[in-house]
Formats: sequence, structure tokens, C-alpha cells
Amino acid sequence: MAVQNGKFLQLPQGTEGIHLEEALRHRRLTRKLNDLFTSWGFLPVKTPVFDFYDNYRDLLKTPGEENLYRLMDREGDLLLLRSDVTLFLARQMGLYLNRNDLPARVSYADTILRHQNREDISKNEFFQTGVELIGVEGYEGDMEILLLLDQTLSLLDVSAFLHLGSRNLFRQMVPEDRETPALREALASRNRRALKEELTLYHPPHTARLFSSLLLFIGSPGEFRQKLTGDELKNHPELVAAGSYLLKLTEGLQTLGGEREIRIDLSEIGSQPYHTGIVFQVYCEGVDSAVVSGGRYDRLLENFGLSAPSVGFSLLLRKIEALLPPPAEAEESLNRVTVEENEFNETEETRFTLRFRRAEELRKKGRNVSL
Repeated sequence: MAVQNGKFLQLPQGTEGIHLEEALRHRRLTRKLNDLFTSWGFLPVKTPVFDFYDNYRDLLKTPGEENLYRLMDREGDLLLLRSDVTLFLARQMGLYLNRNDLPARVSYADTILRHQNREDISKNEFFQTGVELIGVEGYEGDMEILLLLDQTLSLLDVSAFLHLGSRNLFRQMVPEDRETPALREALASRNRRALKEELTLYHPPHTARLFSSLLLFIGSPGEFRQKLTGDELKNHPELVAAGSYLLKLTEGLQTLGGEREIRIDLSEIGSQPYHTGIVFQVYCEGVDSAVVSGGRYDRLLENFGLSAPSVGFSLLLRKIEALLPPPAEAEESLNRVTVEENEFNETEETRFTLRFRRAEELRKKGRNVSL
């Protein structure tokens, strides 16, 4: 059939293929992560690739809504393609779980689609793997997820920086009805002047200066402790209490986890509007954006019939696979053996039989063998 349209030679916008050895390494990494999650008691779940848009309409009123993929079904209903596993998972768990099932530990590994960059197709389709802990509130739930994240990064053997923030602390400075796109942009771009101007709209100038300085803080736990104990915050005990909780978590991580670099970063306010407590992202050198996002979302499941505190993280595995050394066993298995026909001077049927038997011997020894 003649090619009548240049689009026949292109992949649809927002799609990506993984092939051969690269796909094998991806599968092996995913399996290793799944084994780690299972060892912690997190059981796998699958979410649908699309759902009715109206189920999520009230949760999608953010500047990023235009990046979602939508389509019509045959009955004319508007559907939403999976752009965030946690959102789809919350609805599934709200329908499936009841109070007697809690706490519930679930893990997932699936693709998501959201338009982010017209020039780089790999930034529209992502492979998202992660965990959600449902029904455990406060310190114990937060620490379990952060420690599992630490082991996940150790398993991947990747140099990474954990940036820990607090949606709760942010909300005490910026009420929900004051969180404008302009304020979020000023915070994301670390524009101190623009941020202070936004805060001055509903705070006195001296308070706006203090809050803008605090929201742009990035530093070590020790530096953050000095910030909290300074005279500037002595009249804001609620901020000191929220900040002290972050220090409590970092102390737990330093005692029970690895020696990963942790930065208190109050400009981290959550990648999703449903976050309520701690929020965090992980950054790697050589990657232009966060490879892990997570946090607490205690009120999300209420939208789907189940009131339960929840916390979790998601890892965009494809973003960092190129930076990872291939697993040792993957390298060995990728070195496939081919049993050549000229090894045997027999009839065609006999040659094939001998090749097959020789291949089976090698496979039993753990080799990958092509006939």
C-alpha cells in the first residue's frame, strides 16, 4: 500500500517504544523493584488505562490540566487517559477497600501519558512505578515510605539527592484560595521579588519578606535547624512545629537509612494538588527534572468513598535508565549463544535435533540460547 500521509512514518505524539536488549534491561529493573516492594509487604495492583473524566474533574483544576489526554468513547462520554497512577489508584482503592482492610500496601508499574514537551517525545509517555501506603498516618507512615525510597535508590545504584518539603508548612503561609499560578511560577523559578509581591497581597510587607525567604530555603538539616531557632520565627510557633517535624524525619533517615544527601527544600510544595503533608522529590545529575515524586495525601481517597490517610512515591524509571549500569546478570544473559548449523554434518532434521538438544543443555545452565 502506498504511503499517502507522512504521519504513517511517525509515532503518534507522546508515545515511545522500547526494543530488544533495552527492553530486557527495563523488564529486569522493573522485576527487581517489584521484588523489593513485595519484600516490604506491598502487593501489586493494576489500574485501567482510561476512566470517565467526570470522576476526576474536581481534582484536575490546575494549570497542568491542558496537558492531559482525553478522548470520547462510543457512547459519547468523555474519558481521561491515565496521566497519574496515584489518582487512578485512589479511585480503585476507594471502590475496593473498606476500613477493615487497612492498612493496605500496594505497588504498581505502568505507563502514564501527559503532554509536556512537543520536541522531546520521551517526555510525554512515562513508565511510572511506585508504592502507596494507605491507612497509616503520621510519623510511622512517612518514615516507612522514605526508608523504602532510600532502599529503592540504593537498589538502582544511582547518585541522587532527596529534597524534602512540607505542604503543611506551605499552607500555613499561603492559604488555599491564595495559591495562584503566578505564585507557583515565582516559587518554581525561585524569583524572590515576584514571590514577595504575591505574598504582599495578603501579608504585611515584613511578613511577606520573611515568608518568601523561608519558602526559598534549600539547605542541609543542620542549616535548617539554625533557621528554625533564629529570632525571625519566634512569633510563628506553627511554622517551627511543622519545620521541626521535617527534622525529625531526617534524623530517622540518617539513623535507619543510607548515607544519602538530604536537603530541606521548602520550595517543594507537592507535584500534585492533592498533597497535604510531607512532599519530596529526588533529583539526579544528568536529568533535567525530578525522577521521583511523592508525599502525603490524606484527603484524596475521600473523593472516592474511603477516608484514609495515605502516603507514597512514584519513580519515573525511564528517565534514569540510561544513567544506570546494567545489572550484572543482565549482561551475562544478553550474551546469547547461537548454536550454528555447521557444527553438525548431518541431515537437516538431525542437525535441528542436535542443535535443539545442545541449546536445552545450555539453557538449563542459565544461558540464553538462540537456535
